[in-house]
Amino acid sequence: MTTWKKSIALGTAAFLLGSGAAWAAELPASETAASVGGTPAAVTGATYAENVQDAQMTLPLTEEQETELQLAEAQRMALLWMRTSAEYRALCYQGYNAALAEIERAQANPTGRSGKPLAIVLDCDETVVDNTRALAEAAATGNGRYNSLWWRATISEAHSEAMPGAADFLNEVARRGVAIFYVSNRWSEANYEPTVRNLKALGFPSVDAEHVLLMEDRKMSDKQPRFDRITEDYDVVVYMGDNAGDLPLGTKGKTRDERNALIDAAKADFGTRYIVFPNPVYGAWVSAMSKEYMTMTPEAREDFYREMLTE
Repeated sequence: MTTWKKSIALGTAAFLLGSGAAWAAELPASETAASVGGTPAAVTGATYAENVQDAQMTLPLTEEQETELQLAEAQRMALLWMRTSAEYRALCYQGYNAALAEIERAQANPTGRSGKPLAIVLDCDETVVDNTRALAEAAATGNGRYNSLWWRATISEAHSEAMPGAADFLNEVARRGVAIFYVSNRWSEANYEPTVRNLKALGFPSVDAEHVLLMEDRKMSDKQPRFDRITEDYDVVVYMGDNAGDLPLGTKGKTRDERNALIDAAKADFGTRYIVFPNPVYGAWVSAMSKEYMTMTPEAREDFYREMLTE
């Protein structure tokens, strides 16, 4: 990365949200998490703040700093779009409206359904709760990896905001007598309590141990077993999420082409049984492009961008 690009990247990352360093310094001292590769590691507010200070970079940058900054810079426009655009808000409302319409159809015409109580199944992050402020604060300090160490510390703060229309939608679903299941890959052991506290503070219904189903085993992030448990007793009308893995389509661990083929095969169900929310910042789509994406050198990543955008 050239010197002028480094200077611009630093300025634009800071523009996203200038309060990132202060936020990071307030992370809880007791938070324990795992690195991207799954190796257990401990973090405290102090050590995380030191890392943030390292991200307040002076030139020349190390390759590791260049990598972090490049990743943060790549997310800049996506975060600006999610945080500021009317179009993003419109897509949130559109998703919730489509889900309500499908619930109305199921309740008005139960013929051919299982006879079980109706339910919806949805992800939490970037489906009903908005984490873009925290993501932008991280990017502003040069942290573009959003690894599990950072993620668990962020969730423990219980500061996620409601997405536009989410609370009204969920409360209307509850008013109609339809069960709501929050199926999230937040790690239960570390994040169940702050997740419940956060969802309740946002005014969401059905927030209890029966309906909030987080990931119990960090080595088992596939949601299908949790989906199967729900469908034993409920007729799921709608699945909602920002990731293909939030839907019962078997995309976990698949390649990019395999994921796309599974989506194409289910195309008739999108907008009815399956509701997808836009998330251009993170998700399984990143590793589906390349499992090495997060660990590439800055030069290799620039080549990768050119290859992917022109293939």
